[in-house]
Amino acid sequence: MRRIARLTDEELTLDSLQCTYAGRGSRPHRPDLLLKLLLYEHSQGRPQPVQWLKDLKENIAVQWLVYGLQPSQTTLYEFRDRVQPLLGDLNQQVIQTAITEGHSDGSCGALDGTTVAANATRHRMVNLETVEKRLEILDQEIGQEERGEDVLPEIEVPEPEGSTSPTTTSPGPTAASCAQRQSWKAKTLRGKKRQRDQYHRVRAVLQAKHVANRKRRKDKRKKEASIRVAPGDPMAPFGLDKLNTYRPLYNVQTMSDVATDLVLAYATTRTTADNGQLLPMIERTMETTNQPLKDVLVDSGYPSGEDLAECQKKGVTVYAPWNENSFTEAKRAKGGEKRQISKDRFVFDPSGPSYRCPEGKQLTYRERSKNQKANGDYFTIEIYQADPSDCAGCPLKGRCVRGRSGARTVRRQEHEEFVEELKERMKQAGAKEKYGKRGCTVERRFADLKTHRGLQRFSGRTPERADAQVGLAVLAHNLQTLEKLRIKQERQTDTGKKAA
Repeated sequence: MRRIARLTDEELTLDSLQCTYAGRGSRPHRPDLLLKLLLYEHSQGRPQPVQWLKDLKENIAVQWLVYGLQPSQTTLYEFRDRVQPLLGDLNQQVIQTAITEGHSDGSCGALDGTTVAANATRHRMVNLETVEKRLEILDQEIGQEERGEDVLPEIEVPEPEGSTSPTTTSPGPTAASCAQRQSWKAKTLRGKKRQRDQYHRVRAVLQAKHVANRKRRKDKRKKEASIRVAPGDPMAPFGLDKLNTYRPLYNVQTMSDVATDLVLAYATTRTTADNGQLLPMIERTMETTNQPLKDVLVDSGYPSGEDLAECQKKGVTVYAPWNENSFTEAKRAKGGEKRQISKDRFVFDPSGPSYRCPEGKQLTYRERSKNQKANGDYFTIEIYQADPSDCAGCPLKGRCVRGRSGARTVRRQEHEEFVEELKERMKQAGAKEKYGKRGCTVERRFADLKTHRGLQRFSGRTPERADAQVGLAVLAHNLQTLEKLRIKQERQTDTGKKAA
């Protein structure tokens, strides 16, 4: 606690935070003390404002930290929202100090992501049709209550057995079936108005999802009724978490410095996968460090040919296995001798351009076509095909040729030369040694965040509040790591002086 208080005073410039209070209302609680409170609580794995309020009343050490301040719970919620946009700059101050003092050069980072449960239930999902119906009900009842009319919900009265008369309705607000059907609805006028505003936001999110779904490839499009969100946090996408539970999630990305364990950059994204995150995280890291990022260590879910081409332009060397994991190995083992000969055994000759098969026969360029990704985007593929007469007498034809053409076909995507370069790089002993450092940096950071810093589930709703929780935990970690690096540097200096 004393370390957090001291480092906040010594290392962080809070002018931007102070400016957010300029010209507003009465004198606020000291923002530096509230920031110390949030950093300490997140370092102890207590990310919820209700926990902070309890500590302010019962924990004498926390009372010492804030000089006896007693802010309300609303003030704590509002301060978390206020500080969230500034956390990136505050983390940058710590990283810049570490670089200036020579603890790190920020040239080698390990990138990884993990899914964290959003603060929304997975048991009450709604689609666009349901939202439209609920908005209609809310509009009707809010209008009735504002006019002073009584709101009596109608329930269905079941017909007697054998009756042919139409179903009748009668008011019955105490009926169990009615209560069950209307359990989603707020009880007061104020609550219904807030709920109506929330459902308007939910509808906007669902409409955007429907537009994106129509752009997807036909075989990847969802049925409109199956496009659903959680009303509590509609921005959180649904996916499978680490326990294979289908629920609303956010994806937390961190770039850790391999040499020092500092978190160089972080992001909270509305995705359930890591693809597409490599370039944004590299750019964010360079903005934070103001230094070129030379090497980045990632897993197989990150790089694509296009990403690798952009990384080369930026001067960044990527170290990653190419689509190789336990599932790939299991699939190969299952295929056995019947599995088709891999494309990796065909050698590309750019001067042709052409491919050379394992038996030495040539596959020449045939045509270029466009294929569609799952999200609707198109990419170019070049098709190379062998001469059917060459394949007819080949001893490997049974394991090589598929289809009715009688000849082996190989497809080559745009920027595939960068993929081949990555594969060759990862075969080198130096690359394997460097990549081996990834697991003990970024993977350990996620284990600490989830086990000791309360990041199993986000405490706030919306992407901004989720990002605030990650940012505060990272800032507390970086401040304490900077202190450890200084102590280590002092010890090494003392040891060097004694040796001299």
